[in-house]
Amino acid sequence: MARTTIAILGVGPRGLSILERLITLYQQSPHSDGMEILLVDPNEIGTGAHSPQQPDHLLVNTVASQITLFGDESVKNSGPIRRGLNFCEWARAQGYRNKNGTEVQENDYLPRRLLGEYLGWGYHEITRGLPHDLVIRHRPYRAINMTLQDNGKTTIALQGGTCVTADFVFLTTGHGHNRLSIDDHVLLQFVAANRTQNPRLQYFSTPYPTTMLDEISPQSRVLIQGMGLTAYDVLSQLTYGRGGIFTEEGDRLLYTPSGREPDIALFSRQALPFSSRGRNQKGIGGQYHPAFITLAVIDKLRQQTHSDTGSSKLDFEKQILPLLVKEMCYVYRSTLDKHWPDAATYQEDPADRQRILALFYPHQGMSFASLQAYTEFFMAHLIDDLHAADLGNIEGAVKAATDVIRDVRDILRYAIDFGGLTGESHERLLEHYAPVFNRIAVGPPLVRNRELLALMEAGVVKVAGGPASTLLLNAHSGCFEINSTFADTNSRTEFDVLVKAKIDGFSALHDDSPFIHNLITQGIIRPFINQGYHPGGIDIDRNQHPISSEGETQKSLWALGVLAEGPNFYTYVLPRPQVNSRALQDAGRCVTEMYQQLEQLYSMNDSNVFS
Repeated sequence: MARTTIAILGVGPRGLSILERLITLYQQSPHSDGMEILLVDPNEIGTGAHSPQQPDHLLVNTVASQITLFGDESVKNSGPIRRGLNFCEWARAQGYRNKNGTEVQENDYLPRRLLGEYLGWGYHEITRGLPHDLVIRHRPYRAINMTLQDNGKTTIALQGGTCVTADFVFLTTGHGHNRLSIDDHVLLQFVAANRTQNPRLQYFSTPYPTTMLDEISPQSRVLIQGMGLTAYDVLSQLTYGRGGIFTEEGDRLLYTPSGREPDIALFSRQALPFSSRGRNQKGIGGQYHPAFITLAVIDKLRQQTHSDTGSSKLDFEKQILPLLVKEMCYVYRSTLDKHWPDAATYQEDPADRQRILALFYPHQGMSFASLQAYTEFFMAHLIDDLHAADLGNIEGAVKAATDVIRDVRDILRYAIDFGGLTGESHERLLEHYAPVFNRIAVGPPLVRNRELLALMEAGVVKVAGGPASTLLLNAHSGCFEINSTFADTNSRTEFDVLVKAKIDGFSALHDDSPFIHNLITQGIIRPFINQGYHPGGIDIDRNQHPISSEGETQKSLWALGVLAEGPNFYTYVLPRPQVNSRALQDAGRCVTEMYQQLEQLYSMNDSNVFS
């Protein structure tokens, strides 16, 4: 049998996990004529979106010890373990020091640039000492098309005119870009039509790479749309990245401007900052084990729903959210009291439930007289959150409760994945609840909100408006404008520059890559649709095989990560040690199945030889 060829399209962290499993499982798998692995990626292998060329002030939003490329005893059904350094261990081994000169600690938030270097090192570590009959080749091009051949092989067309052929293909293309929306075109047309009147008028539909924001004039008035993790990158680039200095003074952080910062303001639909990550007290792999929202309970709900309705699809808001809120109440109260009551008899206290819901919706039912009054609320909210984060994610009741959302993520996936919710409920989850969960549970490092508070106290950053502010295009003045209605007055503020601080989610319907467009046009893949709702991603089966437009499973193809964000829930996270990481599980399952297919092919060929 001829040498087997495998292609990995997109070799960021997900692709690296596939590569590691391919190499590690190779020794115990059939390969009489060897194997060739093609790594198709125009960028440096391993780094993905984490370029080593990024400035040091852009931080990873996960503590260093909770990021790894390598499996451990916790990872189930993925084959033999290949041990390796986690991000923190690697940084120490490299002699990296924090900017204050101290050794890297497990709970440090390190520069994203350094994560890119770790991933690049991981590639070289994984491929060190390969068997002589296992060959790896890097094809530094983008894939632009793919054709399935009658003989079961797949031909991949690369940018530049060359083609490669593979027996098996793993699609791990990672983050992409959607086509510009109607709103994007309107904003760009507004800038083009009014630039003569206002030479500083600019619109950035994406802030990445953040160095392109350096062209913004210090005299500009900048409006950042969005207050999530991306907004913190923009703030850092426009302040610290321009020479501003943060200094400690007692328990406060102070900001000294460089004079090159523009005037900056933030706005979003809810006008709320992301909550800080609690000080990590769980170590590398510590997780809360839930009492109420469990796999067994999800199974029971699904069985009951099927019995009642004939469908096993769940309603997140009615069936799962109450369990999650109860779990958070239980952790909140138990942490406050330093006593864990019997879960079998526990009933949530209405006051505790109200406290948890107040974390979801901090300003619900509140009225603000003016933008100044809302700004005071915003800053007080930041201060309260910083205090809660400093207490930690075990000893602090608030962060212990919100960390439940992270710790039960695999259970949420179990309920949501592969169309586990009704289409209507799926849409409600992603459009309403997922943003809330992200805001309160997966926010920035504590230091980022300390910096935001310092920037506001220094007058460098302001809040542009309150909740439900309206973005207007003022052709009379050639400016963007934020209009907010308050109890006593309206607020209208003008800006020269609009930066959209949001990352595109992958949508097979809107992605701008020729590769995805061509695969959909041929019917090789199709968008994932859940009862009329497209949450993103391509349609796959439970083994991560893409499903064609005709409903056929593509057995020689696998899709993982962002490409499958839709049928899979929350694929964006990097592997974490000691928690049976879903990303590592998926890589192991898919590669194991590929080798099983290969073994069947060898068996069939042997049978044909002796028949």
